[in-house]
Amino acid sequence: MMTSARRLSGSIVGVLAISLLVSCAEKRQPGTTATSTDKQWDQQQAEIQYRVLQAELKLAQANKPYLVLDLRRNRLEIKLQGTTVWNYAMTLENTGESELKKFGERFVGSDTKVVRPILFKYLFAATGKTADSILAIVSDATTFPQELLQRTIPERFQLKWSDDVVLDIRTDVVGKPESKWKNTMVDIRQAIGGHLGDALVSVKMPKDNAITLYRAAVIGLPTLIYPAY
Repeated sequence: MMTSARRLSGSIVGVLAISLLVSCAEKRQPGTTATSTDKQWDQQQAEIQYRVLQAELKLAQANKPYLVLDLRRNRLEIKLQGTTVWNYAMTLENTGESELKKFGERFVGSDTKVVRPILFKYLFAATGKTADSILAIVSDATTFPQELLQRTIPERFQLKWSDDVVLDIRTDVVGKPESKWKNTMVDIRQAIGGHLGDALVSVKMPKDNAITLYRAAVIGLPTLIYPAY
């Protein structure tokens, strides 16, 4: 088992290292002259990518699931030991490149944090109950105990990290709100916060994908980001 874990870690290091080298090489084409501004920009990106590499290796070795926000490819992933067990190509809703970039910059922050735990999950509305057979599949895929998984089918929910970084998930499900007043207050606060610099990305997601993400995104789940720089 230990040998397998070491081989897996080695593979992850190799893949991430190659990605880092390729990314850095692409930023400087042969025959171009680098300015002082270019050098500083390259150094910053290299530092972030190195931190991401180290963070992913550490998360993979922890043998626990973690969420990945890959803003380079607009993908959400749930990984275990470095292997993707669930993924979704994000369909952004009312979110442009500037909002996506601000989301990544706010997540990383001035202290270059590439991993943050989920601090808050808020369900605006939901409907029905998820069958035990579906819960069993989700539990097997994400390693979360079935008895801890919520059964509701979400219409809309939000995941929030520190520094007011928010991912807003919407589906086509028509659900019943638990509290219309509380929903309104959350929307008002975020509308005000948007003008004050809050970072929010809105994603439209099919019901089945949203069910899996909502079940797996428990409070405290480590989240790794690949910024869209």
